[in-house]
Amino acid sequence: MTRELPATGVLIVDDSPTVRAVLRRLIGGVSDLQVLGEASDGAQAVEQTIRLAPDVILMDIEMPVMDGFAATERIMTVRPTPILVVTSRANRSQVRTSFEAMRRGAIEVIPKPEDPAGWDLLARTLPLTIRAAAQARTGRMAPQPHTRSTPKALHGTGNGAVADSSAARIRYVAIGASTGGPWAVHTLLAELPPAPPAAVLVVQHIAPGFEDGFAEWLATDLRRDVRVAQDGEVATPGAVRVAPAGAHLLLEGGGVMRLDAARQSRSVHKPSADELFLSCAASCPTLTAGVLLTGMGTDGAQGLAALRSAGGLTMVQDEASSVVFGMPRAALDAGAASIALPPQEIGRLLARSWPRGGS
Repeated sequence: MTRELPATGVLIVDDSPTVRAVLRRLIGGVSDLQVLGEASDGAQAVEQTIRLAPDVILMDIEMPVMDGFAATERIMTVRPTPILVVTSRANRSQVRTSFEAMRRGAIEVIPKPEDPAGWDLLARTLPLTIRAAAQARTGRMAPQPHTRSTPKALHGTGNGAVADSSAARIRYVAIGASTGGPWAVHTLLAELPPAPPAAVLVVQHIAPGFEDGFAEWLATDLRRDVRVAQDGEVATPGAVRVAPAGAHLLLEGGGVMRLDAARQSRSVHKPSADELFLSCAASCPTLTAGVLLTGMGTDGAQGLAALRSAGGLTMVQDEASSVVFGMPRAALDAGAASIALPPQEIGRLLARSWPRGGS
């Protein structure tokens, strides 16, 4: 006799009765999901979280009494729970606050639909996102103090660890990330020197329309040159470039970045971490460090393996610090990396390897 698994319980938090009703209808039509309750402000959300113990929370940002950022912060203190931020792409302040909520523990940002087609798309994607969120780790992404730790031995997996000196030649850092990635990327970048001798290229799986906000948040918070990549731009030392929606970010000889919207990828994602790593393996492997951070699925594993085989330095985020260990685990299983560390330590490894701190 097959034992039926309990439904994933969801708490809906939004000050709009209409939005709550639509989300309730979308979730209510899925057999393995269940709406446990609703809240119209952040204070109610905290109370309902304690009382109902939901598996996942859908959190609006702009609300009366207590906003979504404050509610996320409070929930992560009293009862850590996977939180999906649902907000408008058109409101820049809400987008920035959404990424700040990720700093406090939210794991994903979802665009609030602006037309019927958007709601139809959300109806197809929301159940998958909720299921993934229910499996995510919580309470792992709390802010860390920006203090330098004493250099310590690396704890590698697979074929052993790579010495710090192996990173000294690095001139490009290619990063792939998905669920939980924005804060992991932020944490890694915060450990790099102010003027590193390398360019950083980032493929972050994120809802279309949020990549500009993601780049702006990183640029403002870290005081770095972070922008969405442009086709034909040269990846210069110190620059951080984020892949745009709907196009693969590729690195060619001489550090030229190309955006390819037509390329058939090995992954369902566009942009794809696999494509970024494969381009680095073809153009400048011994000058590249490939890093695969937290995320669901397997994107990046094949490309990272190719980069390692071509002589590149490859690393993944460790399981303990990952919100979702899917992508790093796939890379380790494929023999694509031998170093697994928290993002903070990956950044420190790179920083201390560059001569004079990268200046």
